[in-house]
Amino acid sequence: MARKTIHSTGGFWLILGALLLAASLRLLFWAAVAAAVHELGHVAAVRALGGRVGSFRLTGVGAVIQPRRKRMFSYGEEGPAASVLLAIGAAAWGRHFGGADAYLLTGVSLALGVFNLLPIGPLDGGRILRAVASRWAGPDAGDRVCGLLTKVLAAGLAALGVWVLGKSGNFTLLLCAGWLLWRREGSR
Repeated sequence: MARKTIHSTGGFWLILGALLLAASLRLLFWAAVAAAVHELGHVAAVRALGGRVGSFRLTGVGAVIQPRRKRMFSYGEEGPAASVLLAIGAAAWGRHFGGADAYLLTGVSLALGVFNLLPIGPLDGGRILRAVASRWAGPDAGDRVCGLLTKVLAAGLAALGVWVLGKSGNFTLLLCAGWLLWRREGSR
């Protein structure tokens, strides 16, 4: 029986450090809950398809879950779906019981799910784009389309990050965009 491995990259620690400097602990707690539910959605997808998780790596833009069998599926949307379901549940919690934390979790979870659907290489949306483009035009064209769109959108996020930094002093979007530009690969 193969051992499951858990690793972290330097980018994960860089983003975590930046978040600790820029955000409140309350926000970080709910962001960690939203991220955990998002990644558990991917784990649920692997298991639903009869697979097992072989390794789990924390990176600057999220977690990379590697099934034991390579290429079980071309992409998995269950992470963003889990984020939306969590947001709906948190909003219902807030509506019925009140509390700013419920609405904070709603917003963080929706933002995480939407951000992950951006068609940028290492994100869920980039994997979906690569799978669709590869099916229509072949794997090489899928790689080129995903690579070009990743560069353009990550550069746009960097520009937005510069604007946010100037307006609020928050540098986390700029740091994340830099990580995406540096890490332009299409698979997580």
